[in-house]
Amino acid sequence: MGKIQNKKIDIVNGPVVQVLFAVAVPLMINNMIMSLYNLADGLWIAQVSLVDFSATSFIWPPHFLFVSLGMGISMAGISIISQLIGAGNHDRAESYATHVFYFCLGVGIFCSILAVVLAPTIIGWMGATGLLAERSITYFSIIMVSYFFEMIYLAFYAILGAQGKTRVVTQISLITSVVNVVLDPLFIFETVPIVGIKGLNMGIAGAAWATVLSQFLRVVLGIGAMRSKDNEIVLRLRKVKLTSKQFIEIGRAGFPTALGQSSTALGFTLMNSIVVSCGQATLAAYASVNRVSGFLLQPAQGIGNALTPLVGQNLGAGQGERVKKFNRAAFKAITIITVASGILLIVLRHSLLNLFIRESGEDAALVWSLALEYVYYIAVMTPAMGFFGAFSGIFIGAGYHRYSAFLSIMRLWGLRLPIVLSLQNIFNLGATGIWIAMLASNMLLIPIELRLYYKGKWFTSPRINH
Repeated sequence: MGKIQNKKIDIVNGPVVQVLFAVAVPLMINNMIMSLYNLADGLWIAQVSLVDFSATSFIWPPHFLFVSLGMGISMAGISIISQLIGAGNHDRAESYATHVFYFCLGVGIFCSILAVVLAPTIIGWMGATGLLAERSITYFSIIMVSYFFEMIYLAFYAILGAQGKTRVVTQISLITSVVNVVLDPLFIFETVPIVGIKGLNMGIAGAAWATVLSQFLRVVLGIGAMRSKDNEIVLRLRKVKLTSKQFIEIGRAGFPTALGQSSTALGFTLMNSIVVSCGQATLAAYASVNRVSGFLLQPAQGIGNALTPLVGQNLGAGQGERVKKFNRAAFKAITIITVASGILLIVLRHSLLNLFIRESGEDAALVWSLALEYVYYIAVMTPAMGFFGAFSGIFIGAGYHRYSAFLSIMRLWGLRLPIVLSLQNIFNLGATGIWIAMLASNMLLIPIELRLYYKGKWFTSPRINH
């Protein structure tokens, strides 16, 4: 990793569009790599059975509930460290980097143990029974072993991301994703497809253990990146003074994001319960389309993620008007990308969904029917989901994490769940009610986002950490 280099990006003074894409493109690639891994992971497991494939999606909300804690700390770190870099306060930036690392380390140890112990209880509470419950418990309990490594890497991600060194992050994701995709079939199957060599035949458990190993590798590569001469924020773990004040500040800054993300995870847990109540076919259709659409959304999400360090550093340097220029350029790019993604999803819907819906018979026919219906709703809501990511990135960069948290909670708990429960209980719309609620919640959030953007205090009174 010492050879990995990241060309210096002048976030505070460089050309706006050029800087935006210099930071965003590696994040786009990084996000797409991770989504490609998820697609490949799902593709391998889908060859085992639809139940196994559904289990990997079913456990996403509780897994994300734990990850949201790390994301809160990581986003707080990016916000605080980027503003300190913009203000030229290098020593304080390094001090906060160390505190972010130890915060992530402590949370990682505690939550990994907690999740493994509570796995059967969590899956049972979500409403899974029979084979789906068995597969979900197996996958979730193993995948949470990797949470410890995931948390450590999120600390590295915060430090590198605050500097705008997104290229290094992308290189690490590429390497670990390739390793994971290669390990998946070796661990899952008795005979590895294509190459025909003997595998470990571990089924869905094999996919989980492949993820654990790749997460460990990501930490190793992250350590290399932190020790590289291209990293300007040194992580000092020895003979460093840790203060409760800085831990509290990180916690206070990260709490809204963690709350918003964890509320989202809890909401999606309830959504999954609603989806499961509509039948196994609905869950399979829901999981298949979400996997595909999630991949197509990643370029727009990369731009939204890039806005956090861009807004943070420029506000820290007192360049508010430059922040507005970044935001305008970002929204133009997101609009173009998401509209194109929605069209592409509709055009290629059969080919893309065929990757995951591989079984035949009456059940598969129902899955296809539901998935093809859901595709059109997802295509229409894609721009709104891109805007959501951009607004979140802006508010977090300005230190207004509570705005981002409010939007996350409002989208799911204030809009989506009430709508879906009404459509299910009053109009008995079944799966179609779920699709309508997904679309409506994303579209109805846009006026709220715009009001916070134009009327909120994030620009006139940013939370600068000098």
